[in-house]
Amino acid sequence: ALRADLDSLMELLFETGEIERLAELVRRTKNEALERVSYYMAEPAAKALEKHHPDLAARLWHALGMQIVNARKSKLYDAALFHFERAMRCYQEAGRTTEWERTVHRVRSQHQRKTGFMPGFEKLVAGSGPTDKPSFLERARARWGKRYEEENL
Repeated sequence: ALRADLDSLMELLFETGEIERLAELVRRTKNEALERVSYYMAEPAAKALEKHHPDLAARLWHALGMQIVNARKSKLYDAALFHFERAMRCYQEAGRTTEWERTVHRVRSQHQRKTGFMPGFEKLVAGSGPTDKPSFLERARARWGKRYEEENL
């Protein structure tokens, strides 16, 4: 199994509940290789690692964000911001703020011209991430709730 490709090995370790071995695999894998891991495997692995290995989960969230931005998938920039926000929170929880600062520097230097992405990323860096915004349902309730109350007064 150790000679399998990274996706397959991650899937095997995740599905068999070998979280510590999964953590060791992520620990010894370079960031560039993590950026090539399938979204369908990287996201569940990141979620599984968040509790006990937030530094490794951060690397996977970072890789997922970079995967989208590097591929210029502008329709998925909101998802990339969500991934970067999770990475930031995991890096902070693990006490690895320098890794987050390196991520910020890398994104700024490599993707500064992506006008559909960078304003949201800069808001995230400033402290206002995508999860801080009210959801569509919350906005609709606020809007329609006021209108409903006004009509029934």
